[in-house]
Amino acid sequence: MRLAVASLAALIAATAPASAETLAESMASAVESNPTLAAQRQRLNATREALPQAWSAALPQVSISGSASRSDRDSDNPALETGASETWSANANVSQLLFGSGRVMASTRAARAQIAGAVANYELTQQTLLLDVARAYADVRQAQAVVAAREQNVSNLARLLEFAQAQFDAGVVTRTDVAQAQARYAQARTQLVQAQGAMAASVQAYQRLVGRPPSNLTAPATATGLPGDLATALDLSVDNSPVLIAAQANTRLADANVDVAAAQGRVNVTLEAGFGTSGDFDDDTLDATSDSVGVRVTVPLFQGGAIRSRTRAQRALRSAASLDLAAAQRSVQETVTNAWTGLASARAAVDSAREQVQAAELAYEGVTLEQETGLRSTIEVLDQEADLLTARIALAQAERDLVVAERQMLAAVGILSVPSGGGALIEEDGLRGR
Repeated sequence: MRLAVASLAALIAATAPASAETLAESMASAVESNPTLAAQRQRLNATREALPQAWSAALPQVSISGSASRSDRDSDNPALETGASETWSANANVSQLLFGSGRVMASTRAARAQIAGAVANYELTQQTLLLDVARAYADVRQAQAVVAAREQNVSNLARLLEFAQAQFDAGVVTRTDVAQAQARYAQARTQLVQAQGAMAASVQAYQRLVGRPPSNLTAPATATGLPGDLATALDLSVDNSPVLIAAQANTRLADANVDVAAAQGRVNVTLEAGFGTSGDFDDDTLDATSDSVGVRVTVPLFQGGAIRSRTRAQRALRSAASLDLAAAQRSVQETVTNAWTGLASARAAVDSAREQVQAAELAYEGVTLEQETGLRSTIEVLDQEADLLTARIALAQAERDLVVAERQMLAAVGILSVPSGGGALIEEDGLRGR
């Protein structure tokens, strides 16, 4: 038992530097170093290239080519034999789309919608990370509070065991009182080791998200920007929820894809120009040049029904995207409502838990004094000590739940960000504005 306690204490001490750290600093570190968010940022950068790719179809297409060859004809008939011929040629071609039946504009609308959806997905990933960091931060503080409460519990029970043993030696109490105190003391030591193990796990979860072990974590301040009522929260979610923004972008993307598919079966007009030159390496008199300018009109007449099939498929996907948007609206409304209810419950739980701790501490002091005067038995003091421990653990849980509930509310409406002073999100703000 002592070896296990020492091992866990050494692990926790090794991952707990002395400098203080705030929740804002933890969030900023996570945004800067978390590999999951960095990978999502690169996916966003890749998606942004869809717009210049779509625009490229409306810009001039220029290509050049060149070739050189040597030919030699051999034959059994000397009259048919020719000398070696070495020739070269070079060509330049330019084409410009004049009319594409709306294909380019539809492609650019699809690209913009795709980028908007990628930005929303990035925002969702970032806010999910920030919420996870807040949860891990609160878990570490809760684990620390639980360990402290159980350490105090072990200390109190050790003194009570000594007092019971002294009373037994003086013939005041029976062996049963000592056994009861010993049993509670052994149980408390076991629960302390378990609490230290849970704290070590919380430390590792925090380090996975933030990229470094937790320091002396300070109590988080009350989150700013919380909506004043449920109606305000629902209104905020309509404009800010990444889930809704992504679903809306998907509907625009599906609508643009219908036009892209339909345009494939319509007229295309292209202006084409070319220039070519060729010659013989051994005979300059064979050099020649050519140039051409023309307009190409392409009208697909029959493609085996493929274009119409693709158009019907995109229309079905457009209907599906509209239904997904309706489902997302219901899901966001449920999430916001549940977050609002959870926040109200968390606030009430903290107030009740603090009152419970105050009452339990007062009762414990009173029962302890009454035991010393012979008015209370050992088991009554043990029970009151257990009530005090339960109250302290409940307060740690309630305070943790309130920290998470506040950030859960902000994430539900889509406005969770690093608090001011965190020193991050400069690059993320730039990404939003691009």
